[in-house]
Amino acid sequence: MPHHYPKGSPPRRRRLILASGSPRRRNLIKAIQIPIRIVGSGDNEPEPDQGESPRLYVQRLALYKAKCALNLTENDIVLGADTSVVIDNDILGKPANAREAVTMLDRLRGRPHEVITGIAMMDTATGICSTSAKASKVYMREYSDDEIAAYVESGEPFDKAGAYAAQDETFRPATQIEGCYPNVIGLPICDVLTLLHRIGVPTTFRHSWRIPPGCPDCDYWSEITAGLKGGNRR
Repeated sequence: MPHHYPKGSPPRRRRLILASGSPRRRNLIKAIQIPIRIVGSGDNEPEPDQGESPRLYVQRLALYKAKCALNLTENDIVLGADTSVVIDNDILGKPANAREAVTMLDRLRGRPHEVITGIAMMDTATGICSTSAKASKVYMREYSDDEIAAYVESGEPFDKAGAYAAQDETFRPATQIEGCYPNVIGLPICDVLTLLHRIGVPTTFRHSWRIPPGCPDCDYWSEITAGLKGGNRR
């Protein structure tokens, strides 16, 4: 239901509500030129259904997280996101314990896999909902058993799909990433911009944001942002 403001008061600019506990997503969302509010996401995330594809699964979880935050706001746009690592058609989520983290890292070692992030956007004023999923390919290096043990001992794997962070400066697990780098971190901000435009809330990257190379969609929105900054409103 749209919010009603007191007589004579200006309408508040609509915000993007990010429903996420991930510090990586909370940092990435700042790239977008829109007022942001960050709230937590729901607990007890559902497991994949029998035969459910990774793309449908991450979109379903993203929608679940967005719906969990609907009662925290009105007249705003709510964004949920979920990331999974996929190898041999198996979906790897966050490891529950050290043993699972070691098993995941051992399975990924020296092999390519996909990182797929689903996002769901819900407009609380209109009821419009839109979802998307983006995949990037990550190539892992041949790290040693000792490196795996040290990384798990550090505690870093436990809030991350596949038990690793590609951007980790110490472990450095990935040798190459094909596709959207922010997607691998946990939020394809190019898709967030696309969905915002789709539901009628046009915006761009902040002018100070520097896009990592390799994603045509990020490059597209970077060009739009640069054009608006230069006064060329295409």
